[in-house]
Amino acid sequence: MDRELIRKKILDYLKKNANRAYKQRTLFKHLKLREPDYGLFKSVIGQLFQEGRIQKTGRHQFGMRPKQETITGALSVTSRGFGFIETPGSEDIFVSARNLYLALDGDVVRAEVLAGKSGENREGRIVEVIRRNRTEFVGIYTMDRFGCWVTPEDKSFHRRFLIPYDNTRDAQEGQLVVVELVSWESPDLEPVGHVREVLGTPGDPGLDAVSIIRTFNLPVKWTKAAIAQAKSFSEKSIQEELQQRIDMRHVECFTIDPATAADFDDAVSVEKLKNGWRLGVFIADVSHYVTPGSPIDRGARERGTSVYLVDRAIHMLPEELAGDLCSLKPDTDRLAMACVMDLDEKGEVRKYSIEQVVIRSRKRYTYTAVHQILSGEVTDEYSSVLQEMNQLWRILHKKRKALGSVDIDLPEAKFELDERGFPVEIKASERLDSHRLVEEFMLLANQTVATHIENMRQVPPPFIFRVHDPPQDEDLNRFREILTRVGIRYQLGHTVRSMDFQKVVELVRESPYRHFIEKVALRSMTKAIYTTQNRGHFGLAFQNYTHFTSPIRRYPDLMVHRLLKRYASPDALKNAPQVTALEKVAKHCSARERVAVEAEREHIKIKQLQYLSKRVGETHKGIISGVMHFGLFIELADTFVEGLVHIRTLDEDWYEFKENEFALVGRRTRKRFQLGDPVTIRVAAVSVEERMADFELLEHAEQSHQKQQPARDDRERRGRRRGRSTKNRGR
Repeated sequence: MDRELIRKKILDYLKKNANRAYKQRTLFKHLKLREPDYGLFKSVIGQLFQEGRIQKTGRHQFGMRPKQETITGALSVTSRGFGFIETPGSEDIFVSARNLYLALDGDVVRAEVLAGKSGENREGRIVEVIRRNRTEFVGIYTMDRFGCWVTPEDKSFHRRFLIPYDNTRDAQEGQLVVVELVSWESPDLEPVGHVREVLGTPGDPGLDAVSIIRTFNLPVKWTKAAIAQAKSFSEKSIQEELQQRIDMRHVECFTIDPATAADFDDAVSVEKLKNGWRLGVFIADVSHYVTPGSPIDRGARERGTSVYLVDRAIHMLPEELAGDLCSLKPDTDRLAMACVMDLDEKGEVRKYSIEQVVIRSRKRYTYTAVHQILSGEVTDEYSSVLQEMNQLWRILHKKRKALGSVDIDLPEAKFELDERGFPVEIKASERLDSHRLVEEFMLLANQTVATHIENMRQVPPPFIFRVHDPPQDEDLNRFREILTRVGIRYQLGHTVRSMDFQKVVELVRESPYRHFIEKVALRSMTKAIYTTQNRGHFGLAFQNYTHFTSPIRRYPDLMVHRLLKRYASPDALKNAPQVTALEKVAKHCSARERVAVEAEREHIKIKQLQYLSKRVGETHKGIISGVMHFGLFIELADTFVEGLVHIRTLDEDWYEFKENEFALVGRRTRKRFQLGDPVTIRVAAVSVEERMADFELLEHAEQSHQKQQPARDDRERRGRRRGRSTKNRGR
């Protein structure tokens, strides 16, 4: 008999007898099934129990599970195997690995809320996958005596695919392939997949980026309609629009971007006034070209954001717009949204206007070129304007710091690649005064636009804000413990302000483990999101904040431009969109931002490991960035690569994991390896495919603030000599 038919018979019978429970053999007889089907019957019973559809009593009897609260939402699975279901208006539902059922990251699922779990830590059990987020995955093809397999690159998928022999597409051992999920009948069984495409062999030029694109399902192709629409625009359309806008082509504005930038979505100007400055922030008017519901709009909304991999950019807009008509090129008329602010000598905005304008950028500057002018190394025709900007940004920065705005300056890995795309050098990024100048001006424009909306009327119209909520208690407690363990003497109170984080950052500014503490501080804070609820920005210490300055690469900024135009019309109230519709867009964009960040981080990690793979045997300085029962995670100071020193390689003692102290402690020597300690390591092995680097410890300098722990009493030492203590043996 068919498995599904047996499943239906079991559920129908138990529903009719909802208040009773039956032993397996008794239930089998009641269903009047044939004896040869008993093995399949037992398998289905086990599957239904594992799914949570039925329950088992202490007497090994099965019956229907009482009705429980159920929720529906999108599942997010972590690399550690557990997940969360997003529930609107309340805390997310935690789902342990054993309760994931057949669900994968991004799936829309239905889950039962487990009894006895309430409040902020509610837990659920998935009982149904309503809609798959995706059915294709990228992975490594392997073969053994049990069959053919594909192990996904996506670390949130903790299963491997079983591939039937006639669906391998002649893939070879170790090749990277695209596999399609065909069937998955039970959590006890491996999912079955068919190889749809062989991508190549790891190490092939450009294959790592292709793997990232396919693993994270990043859209790279545009529809024919979108391409046709992008090509339909021309310089002529700009000239036709001139009469409808404020002409600001006389303003001396210019762009400041990285040397490698291909598009320019913001320009700035500063004019010295009698008692302050007039700051102009001009942003490419993407909304003029990308109208709601158009082919380009549908593609841009799906993407949500541009994605910047190490060796390429995946733009949110077609190149015809991103790199040409919307790009604020020098000596070229361009349509823009302008936020022009009059500031006093203290940096307070006294007057502002937000208008649709046409501008003509005077020059394209790089960050390095501006830095040289600000430092007096070189001069040009706009040196005096840039020096005014230099004075203004410092005033704005000082004012923002006084509010308590957190200023974390973590270096990023910058790669030099050879012609094959292989990294030959990794350098730390520089944050110059020119970067800070542009950053301060963009922050002020974003803040001014959000404040403008909030002050429009007594009940502000629907809008998209950039919100950063205060840290969760659990994350704060962990941050407090880490600060205590590494000897930082700053007391974080029960109610934490952004200023407290900034003071911690300032305390470790000259510390050798400065960047480690800054990373811990960042991880302790919540992630910023887009929402229609203006809850303020904790990290910046701003009451009102949005994203207005990058519509070429962020869809929320494009939405903000549209709303500003809509609310500037006489019929603003009539044209206001529904809050629910805006919130849906905001939530989607927050999710797409998370995907982009994860994809970018994963590609950086691949490039770091590629670089390190050619340096096995070398020694490097690093810092202990994580402590687990199985070993120490070390982040290298020069390349920012993280690797593992396994506890079994620490062979001079037996080490115990002190979770609350973030340390491994030797039982005999009392030697401590603690979070934040500087170390010297040797690169032992690197696996790019497994995303792992193994290190061997050569030298360890304990922090001076760490005290040796007192020896245990004689009774415990005698017990250890008798072999009673065997926990986490490390030799």
